[in-house]
Amino acid sequence: MPRSTCFPMRLLLFDIDGTLVDTRGAGLGALLDAVEEVLEVSREVVPPLDLAGATDGGVIRTLFAQFGRPDHPAARQTYIGNYLRHLERRLHDDLFAGVALPGVSELLQALAAVPDVALGLLTGNVRAGAETKLKRFNLHGFFRNGAFGDDAEDRNLLGPVAVKRFEAALGRDIKPEQVIVIGDTVRDVDCAAALGARCLAVATGTHDRQRLEGSSPWHCLDDLRDTARVLDLLTA
Repeated sequence: MPRSTCFPMRLLLFDIDGTLVDTRGAGLGALLDAVEEVLEVSREVVPPLDLAGATDGGVIRTLFAQFGRPDHPAARQTYIGNYLRHLERRLHDDLFAGVALPGVSELLQALAAVPDVALGLLTGNVRAGAETKLKRFNLHGFFRNGAFGDDAEDRNLLGPVAVKRFEAALGRDIKPEQVIVIGDTVRDVDCAAALGARCLAVATGTHDRQRLEGSSPWHCLDDLRDTARVLDLLTA
């Protein structure tokens, strides 16, 4: 059966870390926990990791290469399993101080009530890690699907994956101009451009507003607090 030529008014693809939530280093801590357990290397000797907009798959490849470990599927699954276990532990520690970022819950609730808007994820987290983080902040129910760090190591390849999944789920074609990526790093802006989509950049993560604006996003905001304004931008 041919697909409908209609498409959602918007497909909104959200990054997670620095855009929706701040885990206060729980993700990095879990990655380093797994380094010590699986690679048997002290976290103290691991060079600084550039996680802003990175994919978990790319980070794992870098770590395996740095310490001369063979990078094969079984080894990766062992590493990811350890990482996920420590991520769950850290997110639910009594001293955990992570937060959903300002305006996020209100915005998602408002968007969920708008007809013909589909909410998805475009994140460097592996799917299970993304679900774990979002569940911790009661945000997981807003998102139908998306693309994740175990779909591709190159973030610029994730946009088409997300779009194809939504096309299959909705039974209709989605044009690039109907897609908006919402993220907090220059890599989010680049990822949107690679798809032919727009990017709403938010300066709530590692990259400040000046740096984000230098990458020429569609729009740039300090944060997502102003629900009415952000809703208008994303749905008008």
